[in-house]
Amino acid sequence: MRFPAMDDWWCRYLAATAGVAVANVDFEVAPRVAYPVAQHQAHDAAAWWAHHGHEVGLDGSRVSVGGFSSGGGLAASVCLQARDAGSFSPTLQVLGIPALDLSGEPRDDDPGMILPDLRRLVRRVYLPDPASRPEPKASPLLADDLSGLPPAIVLTAERDALRAEGDAYAERLRACAPAGCESCTT
Repeated sequence: MRFPAMDDWWCRYLAATAGVAVANVDFEVAPRVAYPVAQHQAHDAAAWWAHHGHEVGLDGSRVSVGGFSSGGGLAASVCLQARDAGSFSPTLQVLGIPALDLSGEPRDDDPGMILPDLRRLVRRVYLPDPASRPEPKASPLLADDLSGLPPAIVLTAERDALRAEGDAYAERLRACAPAGCESCTT
């Protein structure tokens, strides 16, 4: 359901107000591809900036990742992949209403703008093997270990179906934050 230009406003806002360079990464979606293609593409794009940013005048040692909804889930997945592979060290994860647990089926009474039937369809098409859905790359909230991840800004919406996932992820990250790391626990 992605269309890169729909997040252009956010990218431009970040660039203008924070004075940072922003790469709006496009990723493949179902039915053209299935899990874990988008997760690998997102990781590879962020790792490229970390290793090659200097080629375009950017500091590759200060790469942050972020996104909204599925993009937020991909950003969290990128952080896990980067930590586990030792490919680079993201400095921040900005997760807007992130989809962090694709293991279960949405309930019919779930609030939110995206209807439960549509969320079920996306899961069936992108994650056709239900056994893959609880894997950390697909469902970062379910990762056994969230230690060693960068600080996070987790944005949630009061009546959104993904709020509980974002809140639970933020709480788990707080529990893993190094002692005395105030920026990691606020």
